[in-house]
Amino acid sequence: MNKVYIELQRVQTWLFSVPRLRAMVGANTLLGEILRMDLPQLACQAGRWSLVSINAGYPAANPDDPLRDHDDPSEDAKKGILSRDGGHFEAVFSAGAEAFADEASALLHRKLPGLPFRISIDDEERTRSSPRISTELPVFAPCEWTGRGLASCPVKQGNERADVSLEVRHRHEAAQRAEEGKASDLASLLISRTKLANLQRPPDLDELAGDGYLAVIHADGNGVGTAAAGANGAERAAFFHGNRVLLRRALQSSIDRACDIAEASSQSRPPIAPLVLLMLGGDDVLVLSRATVALPLVAGLCSELERFQSNRGNLFHLTLGIGIVFAKPTVPIHRLHEVAEQLAASSKRRFRGLADNEHASVADWAVYTTAWVDDPAEFRRRQWVRGSAENKRVLSRRPLRVLGDGLATLEGLLNAKERLADAPRSPLRYLVDQLHRGKTLSELAFAELSEKARNALNKAKVSEVWTRESATEPYLTPLVDLIEVFEIDKLGRAGSARATGGTASGSQ
Repeated sequence: MNKVYIELQRVQTWLFSVPRLRAMVGANTLLGEILRMDLPQLACQAGRWSLVSINAGYPAANPDDPLRDHDDPSEDAKKGILSRDGGHFEAVFSAGAEAFADEASALLHRKLPGLPFRISIDDEERTRSSPRISTELPVFAPCEWTGRGLASCPVKQGNERADVSLEVRHRHEAAQRAEEGKASDLASLLISRTKLANLQRPPDLDELAGDGYLAVIHADGNGVGTAAAGANGAERAAFFHGNRVLLRRALQSSIDRACDIAEASSQSRPPIAPLVLLMLGGDDVLVLSRATVALPLVAGLCSELERFQSNRGNLFHLTLGIGIVFAKPTVPIHRLHEVAEQLAASSKRRFRGLADNEHASVADWAVYTTAWVDDPAEFRRRQWVRGSAENKRVLSRRPLRVLGDGLATLEGLLNAKERLADAPRSPLRYLVDQLHRGKTLSELAFAELSEKARNALNKAKVSEVWTRESATEPYLTPLVDLIEVFEIDKLGRAGSARATGGTASGSQ
């Protein structure tokens, strides 16, 4: 009996190698179909290899799972397939494991050209992919979207017509299957069960952003690997299946809520979808959205996760570390994703600093009004920490818990933002500009606010600029985070070039 394990590597790099929205959707569709359909079908072929049925311990499909017809670990295990999610495939063979590994390697090279992968048998590496020379003709006219490979065939995306390589065309065709509801990857299947299925899909990033900015949201489960350590195969399968189901249920509800918001404010009929679910793994998710729905979507997702886990007793409590980056849709998407991953890592570090009995999703975000996005950590060291050791001022509390009351949570900031709806923007931006210049100047600017601006801040529960818990703690202010959240809806619109107001506001 031999166990074959296949791991897809550097998936995000491969996903963004063709920087067009439809091509990215198609690439994710191809990935999901390889794992969910092609590799299982190959493994189940009779002939040179045969699988070993595993009959005990693996969980059955969850009746609450929106994808219960497509995710039943117990039925998979009876066929000998132990995993086919999250970039991993694992199966147990009674004979022919080596022959299957060779065929699987050829399949991956053929259908996912350029994607690194590793295949091992009983924990001994058998195949590691290596760069391959393109089998296309010598390049006379290169692919217009990647600059690599021969421009072999035309494709049309929105108003753009381009001559692209065969690899790009395959991604484009997979995206068309997804748009028509014919794809079998988990992201496409979940979308078909949400209100996104009834909305017009944006053909490109500009259309998705609309008249505002683009948001890239990367979320990953907190402490999942640690919690699964030491579990046997069936226990691990049950653990990861439970997390997948929770995340899918929460996503379904939060996506529907975001669609309701977008439909109510849309001028087009049918309305354009406000987000694209780009990747859906076991406990991680990647979403592209218009800026206006990103933070409410994150808050709704975490709220639904908590609701679905309210009666789970001592079972593992799934929370998320989330990074969100806001920028113009012209910024290279691979760079936006890199920054979103950095911000998610920042959130996960904050989660690890919480008390052992605290279950809290944590989010971090950054807004860029420039043509390029710099390292957020370096910017924050330069701009957010001011003053001497005895009189230190910290201009932002990020990363923040997502749920909870008050201005130290994302949910609290979103609620306070609604109370600023009628506030004059210029005085608030001026107040934020003064924060990095000194405690006295910022307090003077606060004291000189107009009555209308002061009343709006009072409604948002801001009665003073700086607070600190003790003489040894730094001064903190909610104003940078609050005003930035307030201004996100206005990013990119006419007259909002200073929508988040210079370095002190957190714009980068």
